[in-house]
Amino acid sequence: MKIKPDYEDKNVKLYCGDCLDILPQLPDNSVDAVVTDPPYGINYQSNGRVKSPKFAVLENDDNDLRLVTFSYIHKLLRENCVFAGFASFKNYADDFIEAKKYFNIKNCVVWNKGGGGIGDLTHSLSTDYELLLICHKGKAKIRGKRCGSIWNVGKVNPDGMVHPTEKPIGIILRILKKWSDDNNLILDPFMGSGTTGVACVQLGRKFIGIEKDKKYFDIAVKRIKKAKYKPTLFEKSKSKSVKVKGFFE
Repeated sequence: MKIKPDYEDKNVKLYCGDCLDILPQLPDNSVDAVVTDPPYGINYQSNGRVKSPKFAVLENDDNDLRLVTFSYIHKLLRENCVFAGFASFKNYADDFIEAKKYFNIKNCVVWNKGGGGIGDLTHSLSTDYELLLICHKGKAKIRGKRCGSIWNVGKVNPDGMVHPTEKPIGIILRILKKWSDDNNLILDPFMGSGTTGVACVQLGRKFIGIEKDKKYFDIAVKRIKKAKYKPTLFEKSKSKSVKVKGFFE
């Protein structure tokens, strides 16, 4: 029996549950890009908030769950499409080795986020960057002008964050613009607070999101619903878009 989405509309399907239960039930070769920020497996806890209490340690951030998903992601992706996954320098080697079993690793983007966490002020340099593996199933063409692999995008203000590892929407939009088109279906198996889904709504992509933590799932639903009712450039040019049959039709 297939799992039904916990939230669904014309262009969005959101599942509250374990991605290892849900990914095998999605159709093979149905997704045009995977953009995700998985738990890094480093037992991370954000200490950057001043005005609000600290976030709890992320669930499944003490194991290598993310590595198990790579084989499922490969099956779900269409040919000549991209899997973009964020990674930590602490275990980037593990991600690279596992991803290489299934994908052509084309780039590692260095996200210069303009300031790191407080961490060990005496013995450690500030970690002011994160890594983004760009993995191809086949060969995926870059949309628009070719750019470099160091991306300067400011991080989310810690006091405004709704998730401990929340990524700025600017970097998600940049990924989607480089490796996806209007009406493409985008998957995020570690949805968190739904930033990838918000970016998909803004750019006119379809979206599947999976999040295990009910608290963050509810936040994601709220953010994605809100994004649907904000006017965007896509809405102005919607009539010019070419409709493509996909997962939701």
